[in-house]
Amino acid sequence: MSLNPPFAAMKGFRFLGWCAGAVLLALVPAGGYAQGTLTTILTNGPTANRINLVVLSEGYQASELGKFLSDATNMVNSILAAPPYQEYRSYFNAFAIAVASPQSGSDHYTPTTSLVNTYFNSTYDSYGIQYLITIPPNDRDSDYSHGRGKVDALLQALMPEYDYAVLVVNDTQYGGSGGPVLVTSVNSSSSEIVVHESGHTLGGLTDEYSSAYPGYVPVEMPNATTQTNRALIKWTSWISGTTPVPTPANAPYLGVVGLFQGAEYQTSGWYRPKYDCKMNHLGIAFCEVCSEQLVKTICQTVRLIDAYVPAATNLSLAGTQAVQFGVTPLQPRTHNLSVQWFTNGVPAFGGTNTSFTLFPRFFGNGTNTVQAQVRDPTGLVLSDPTGLLTNSVSWNLNIAISDLRLVAAQWLASGGFAFSITGAAPQGFVIQASTNLSAWIPLSTNSLVSGQFRYTNYGAGALPSRFYRASAPP
Repeated sequence: MSLNPPFAAMKGFRFLGWCAGAVLLALVPAGGYAQGTLTTILTNGPTANRINLVVLSEGYQASELGKFLSDATNMVNSILAAPPYQEYRSYFNAFAIAVASPQSGSDHYTPTTSLVNTYFNSTYDSYGIQYLITIPPNDRDSDYSHGRGKVDALLQALMPEYDYAVLVVNDTQYGGSGGPVLVTSVNSSSSEIVVHESGHTLGGLTDEYSSAYPGYVPVEMPNATTQTNRALIKWTSWISGTTPVPTPANAPYLGVVGLFQGAEYQTSGWYRPKYDCKMNHLGIAFCEVCSEQLVKTICQTVRLIDAYVPAATNLSLAGTQAVQFGVTPLQPRTHNLSVQWFTNGVPAFGGTNTSFTLFPRFFGNGTNTVQAQVRDPTGLVLSDPTGLLTNSVSWNLNIAISDLRLVAAQWLASGGFAFSITGAAPQGFVIQASTNLSAWIPLSTNSLVSGQFRYTNYGAGALPSRFYRASAPP
């Protein structure tokens, strides 16, 4: 591959500023610079709470960068149209970084050698595989700064919050590769490579190939295991009790989750969840187990509570006026997230809406808590032992209301009743009783402990009172 001398030894970069909503970056190499431009393709929310997908251009001349934006948009749509990403499209942002190359396309070595001058120095025929497209460091050029270093510099300067980077090569021959930066050509079938590789990058999934790969050392992965004990198989919740394990690779089991022999380039001793899956063959959907792992990763990366009010989570309340709380769940495409509110650790009756009203007078003075819990009830996940599909936000409330209140009245089995007095009474208070709300009889003088006092009328010899109040000296 021929190198463009001005870009072969990049020394640093600087910002040029903003232009028409795009960020301009100057990469300052030995004898000139190239500009990288950031364009938003898809925005669903703040980068701090989204999976940020970035597509970079390779082998596009300056006059072809308009075509790159179209190709980048198509690539993003292809990725997010694949289940389970389709259901969680709102959890993603997407951006394009356009940087021009002196020439179009990519290097080829078979069937004939054809070298072109491109910005990231991409090449087909990597490691002897015709469709494998890579950038340096690779078997053609070991210099990180000639390829991956340029990608990293652009990402760190223009979108340091990125989670997932794809390099689109302006070449119509089928090809691509995985790794920290995914590479794909503009061939219509090449997007399948990117979706497959996303299983590795986003979900930590492994290849389910059973063909031998000399020197490969298999390890336990979310979709590969040596375990044959049904109870201990990590995806056992997906296996029907009528499905044998290990599972025969024939009807009627070809469409169900089981324990199929062959995974991680091993023909025996290692097992995969389903007869076929995108981690085994392109053009096939992710199986249930791989989809579950991807959904867990998405929900681990993105908080299900996109926003909440009040923004402060430590509140001091001295009045009796109602306080409004609210959460904004990050809703998937076709199903809703569930919401449950708690007060002092107890589920609030009817508290399943996105908003919740708290009346401080119904709580004793002192420390109280309000919590909103949001959960994704998707059927794409059957097992979530660590609660990755549940998020919560809590508020600590210091209630210090000065007036006295009678709350939590309760009939007792003895025939008496009890209630609590809360508020503030530094000099003590008197409990009084009345049958007509005009003549009040003092029953006892008491003091609050931690802002509360529990009064019990035991029934025997008690006044036939129907009204009670508590009063404190001024």
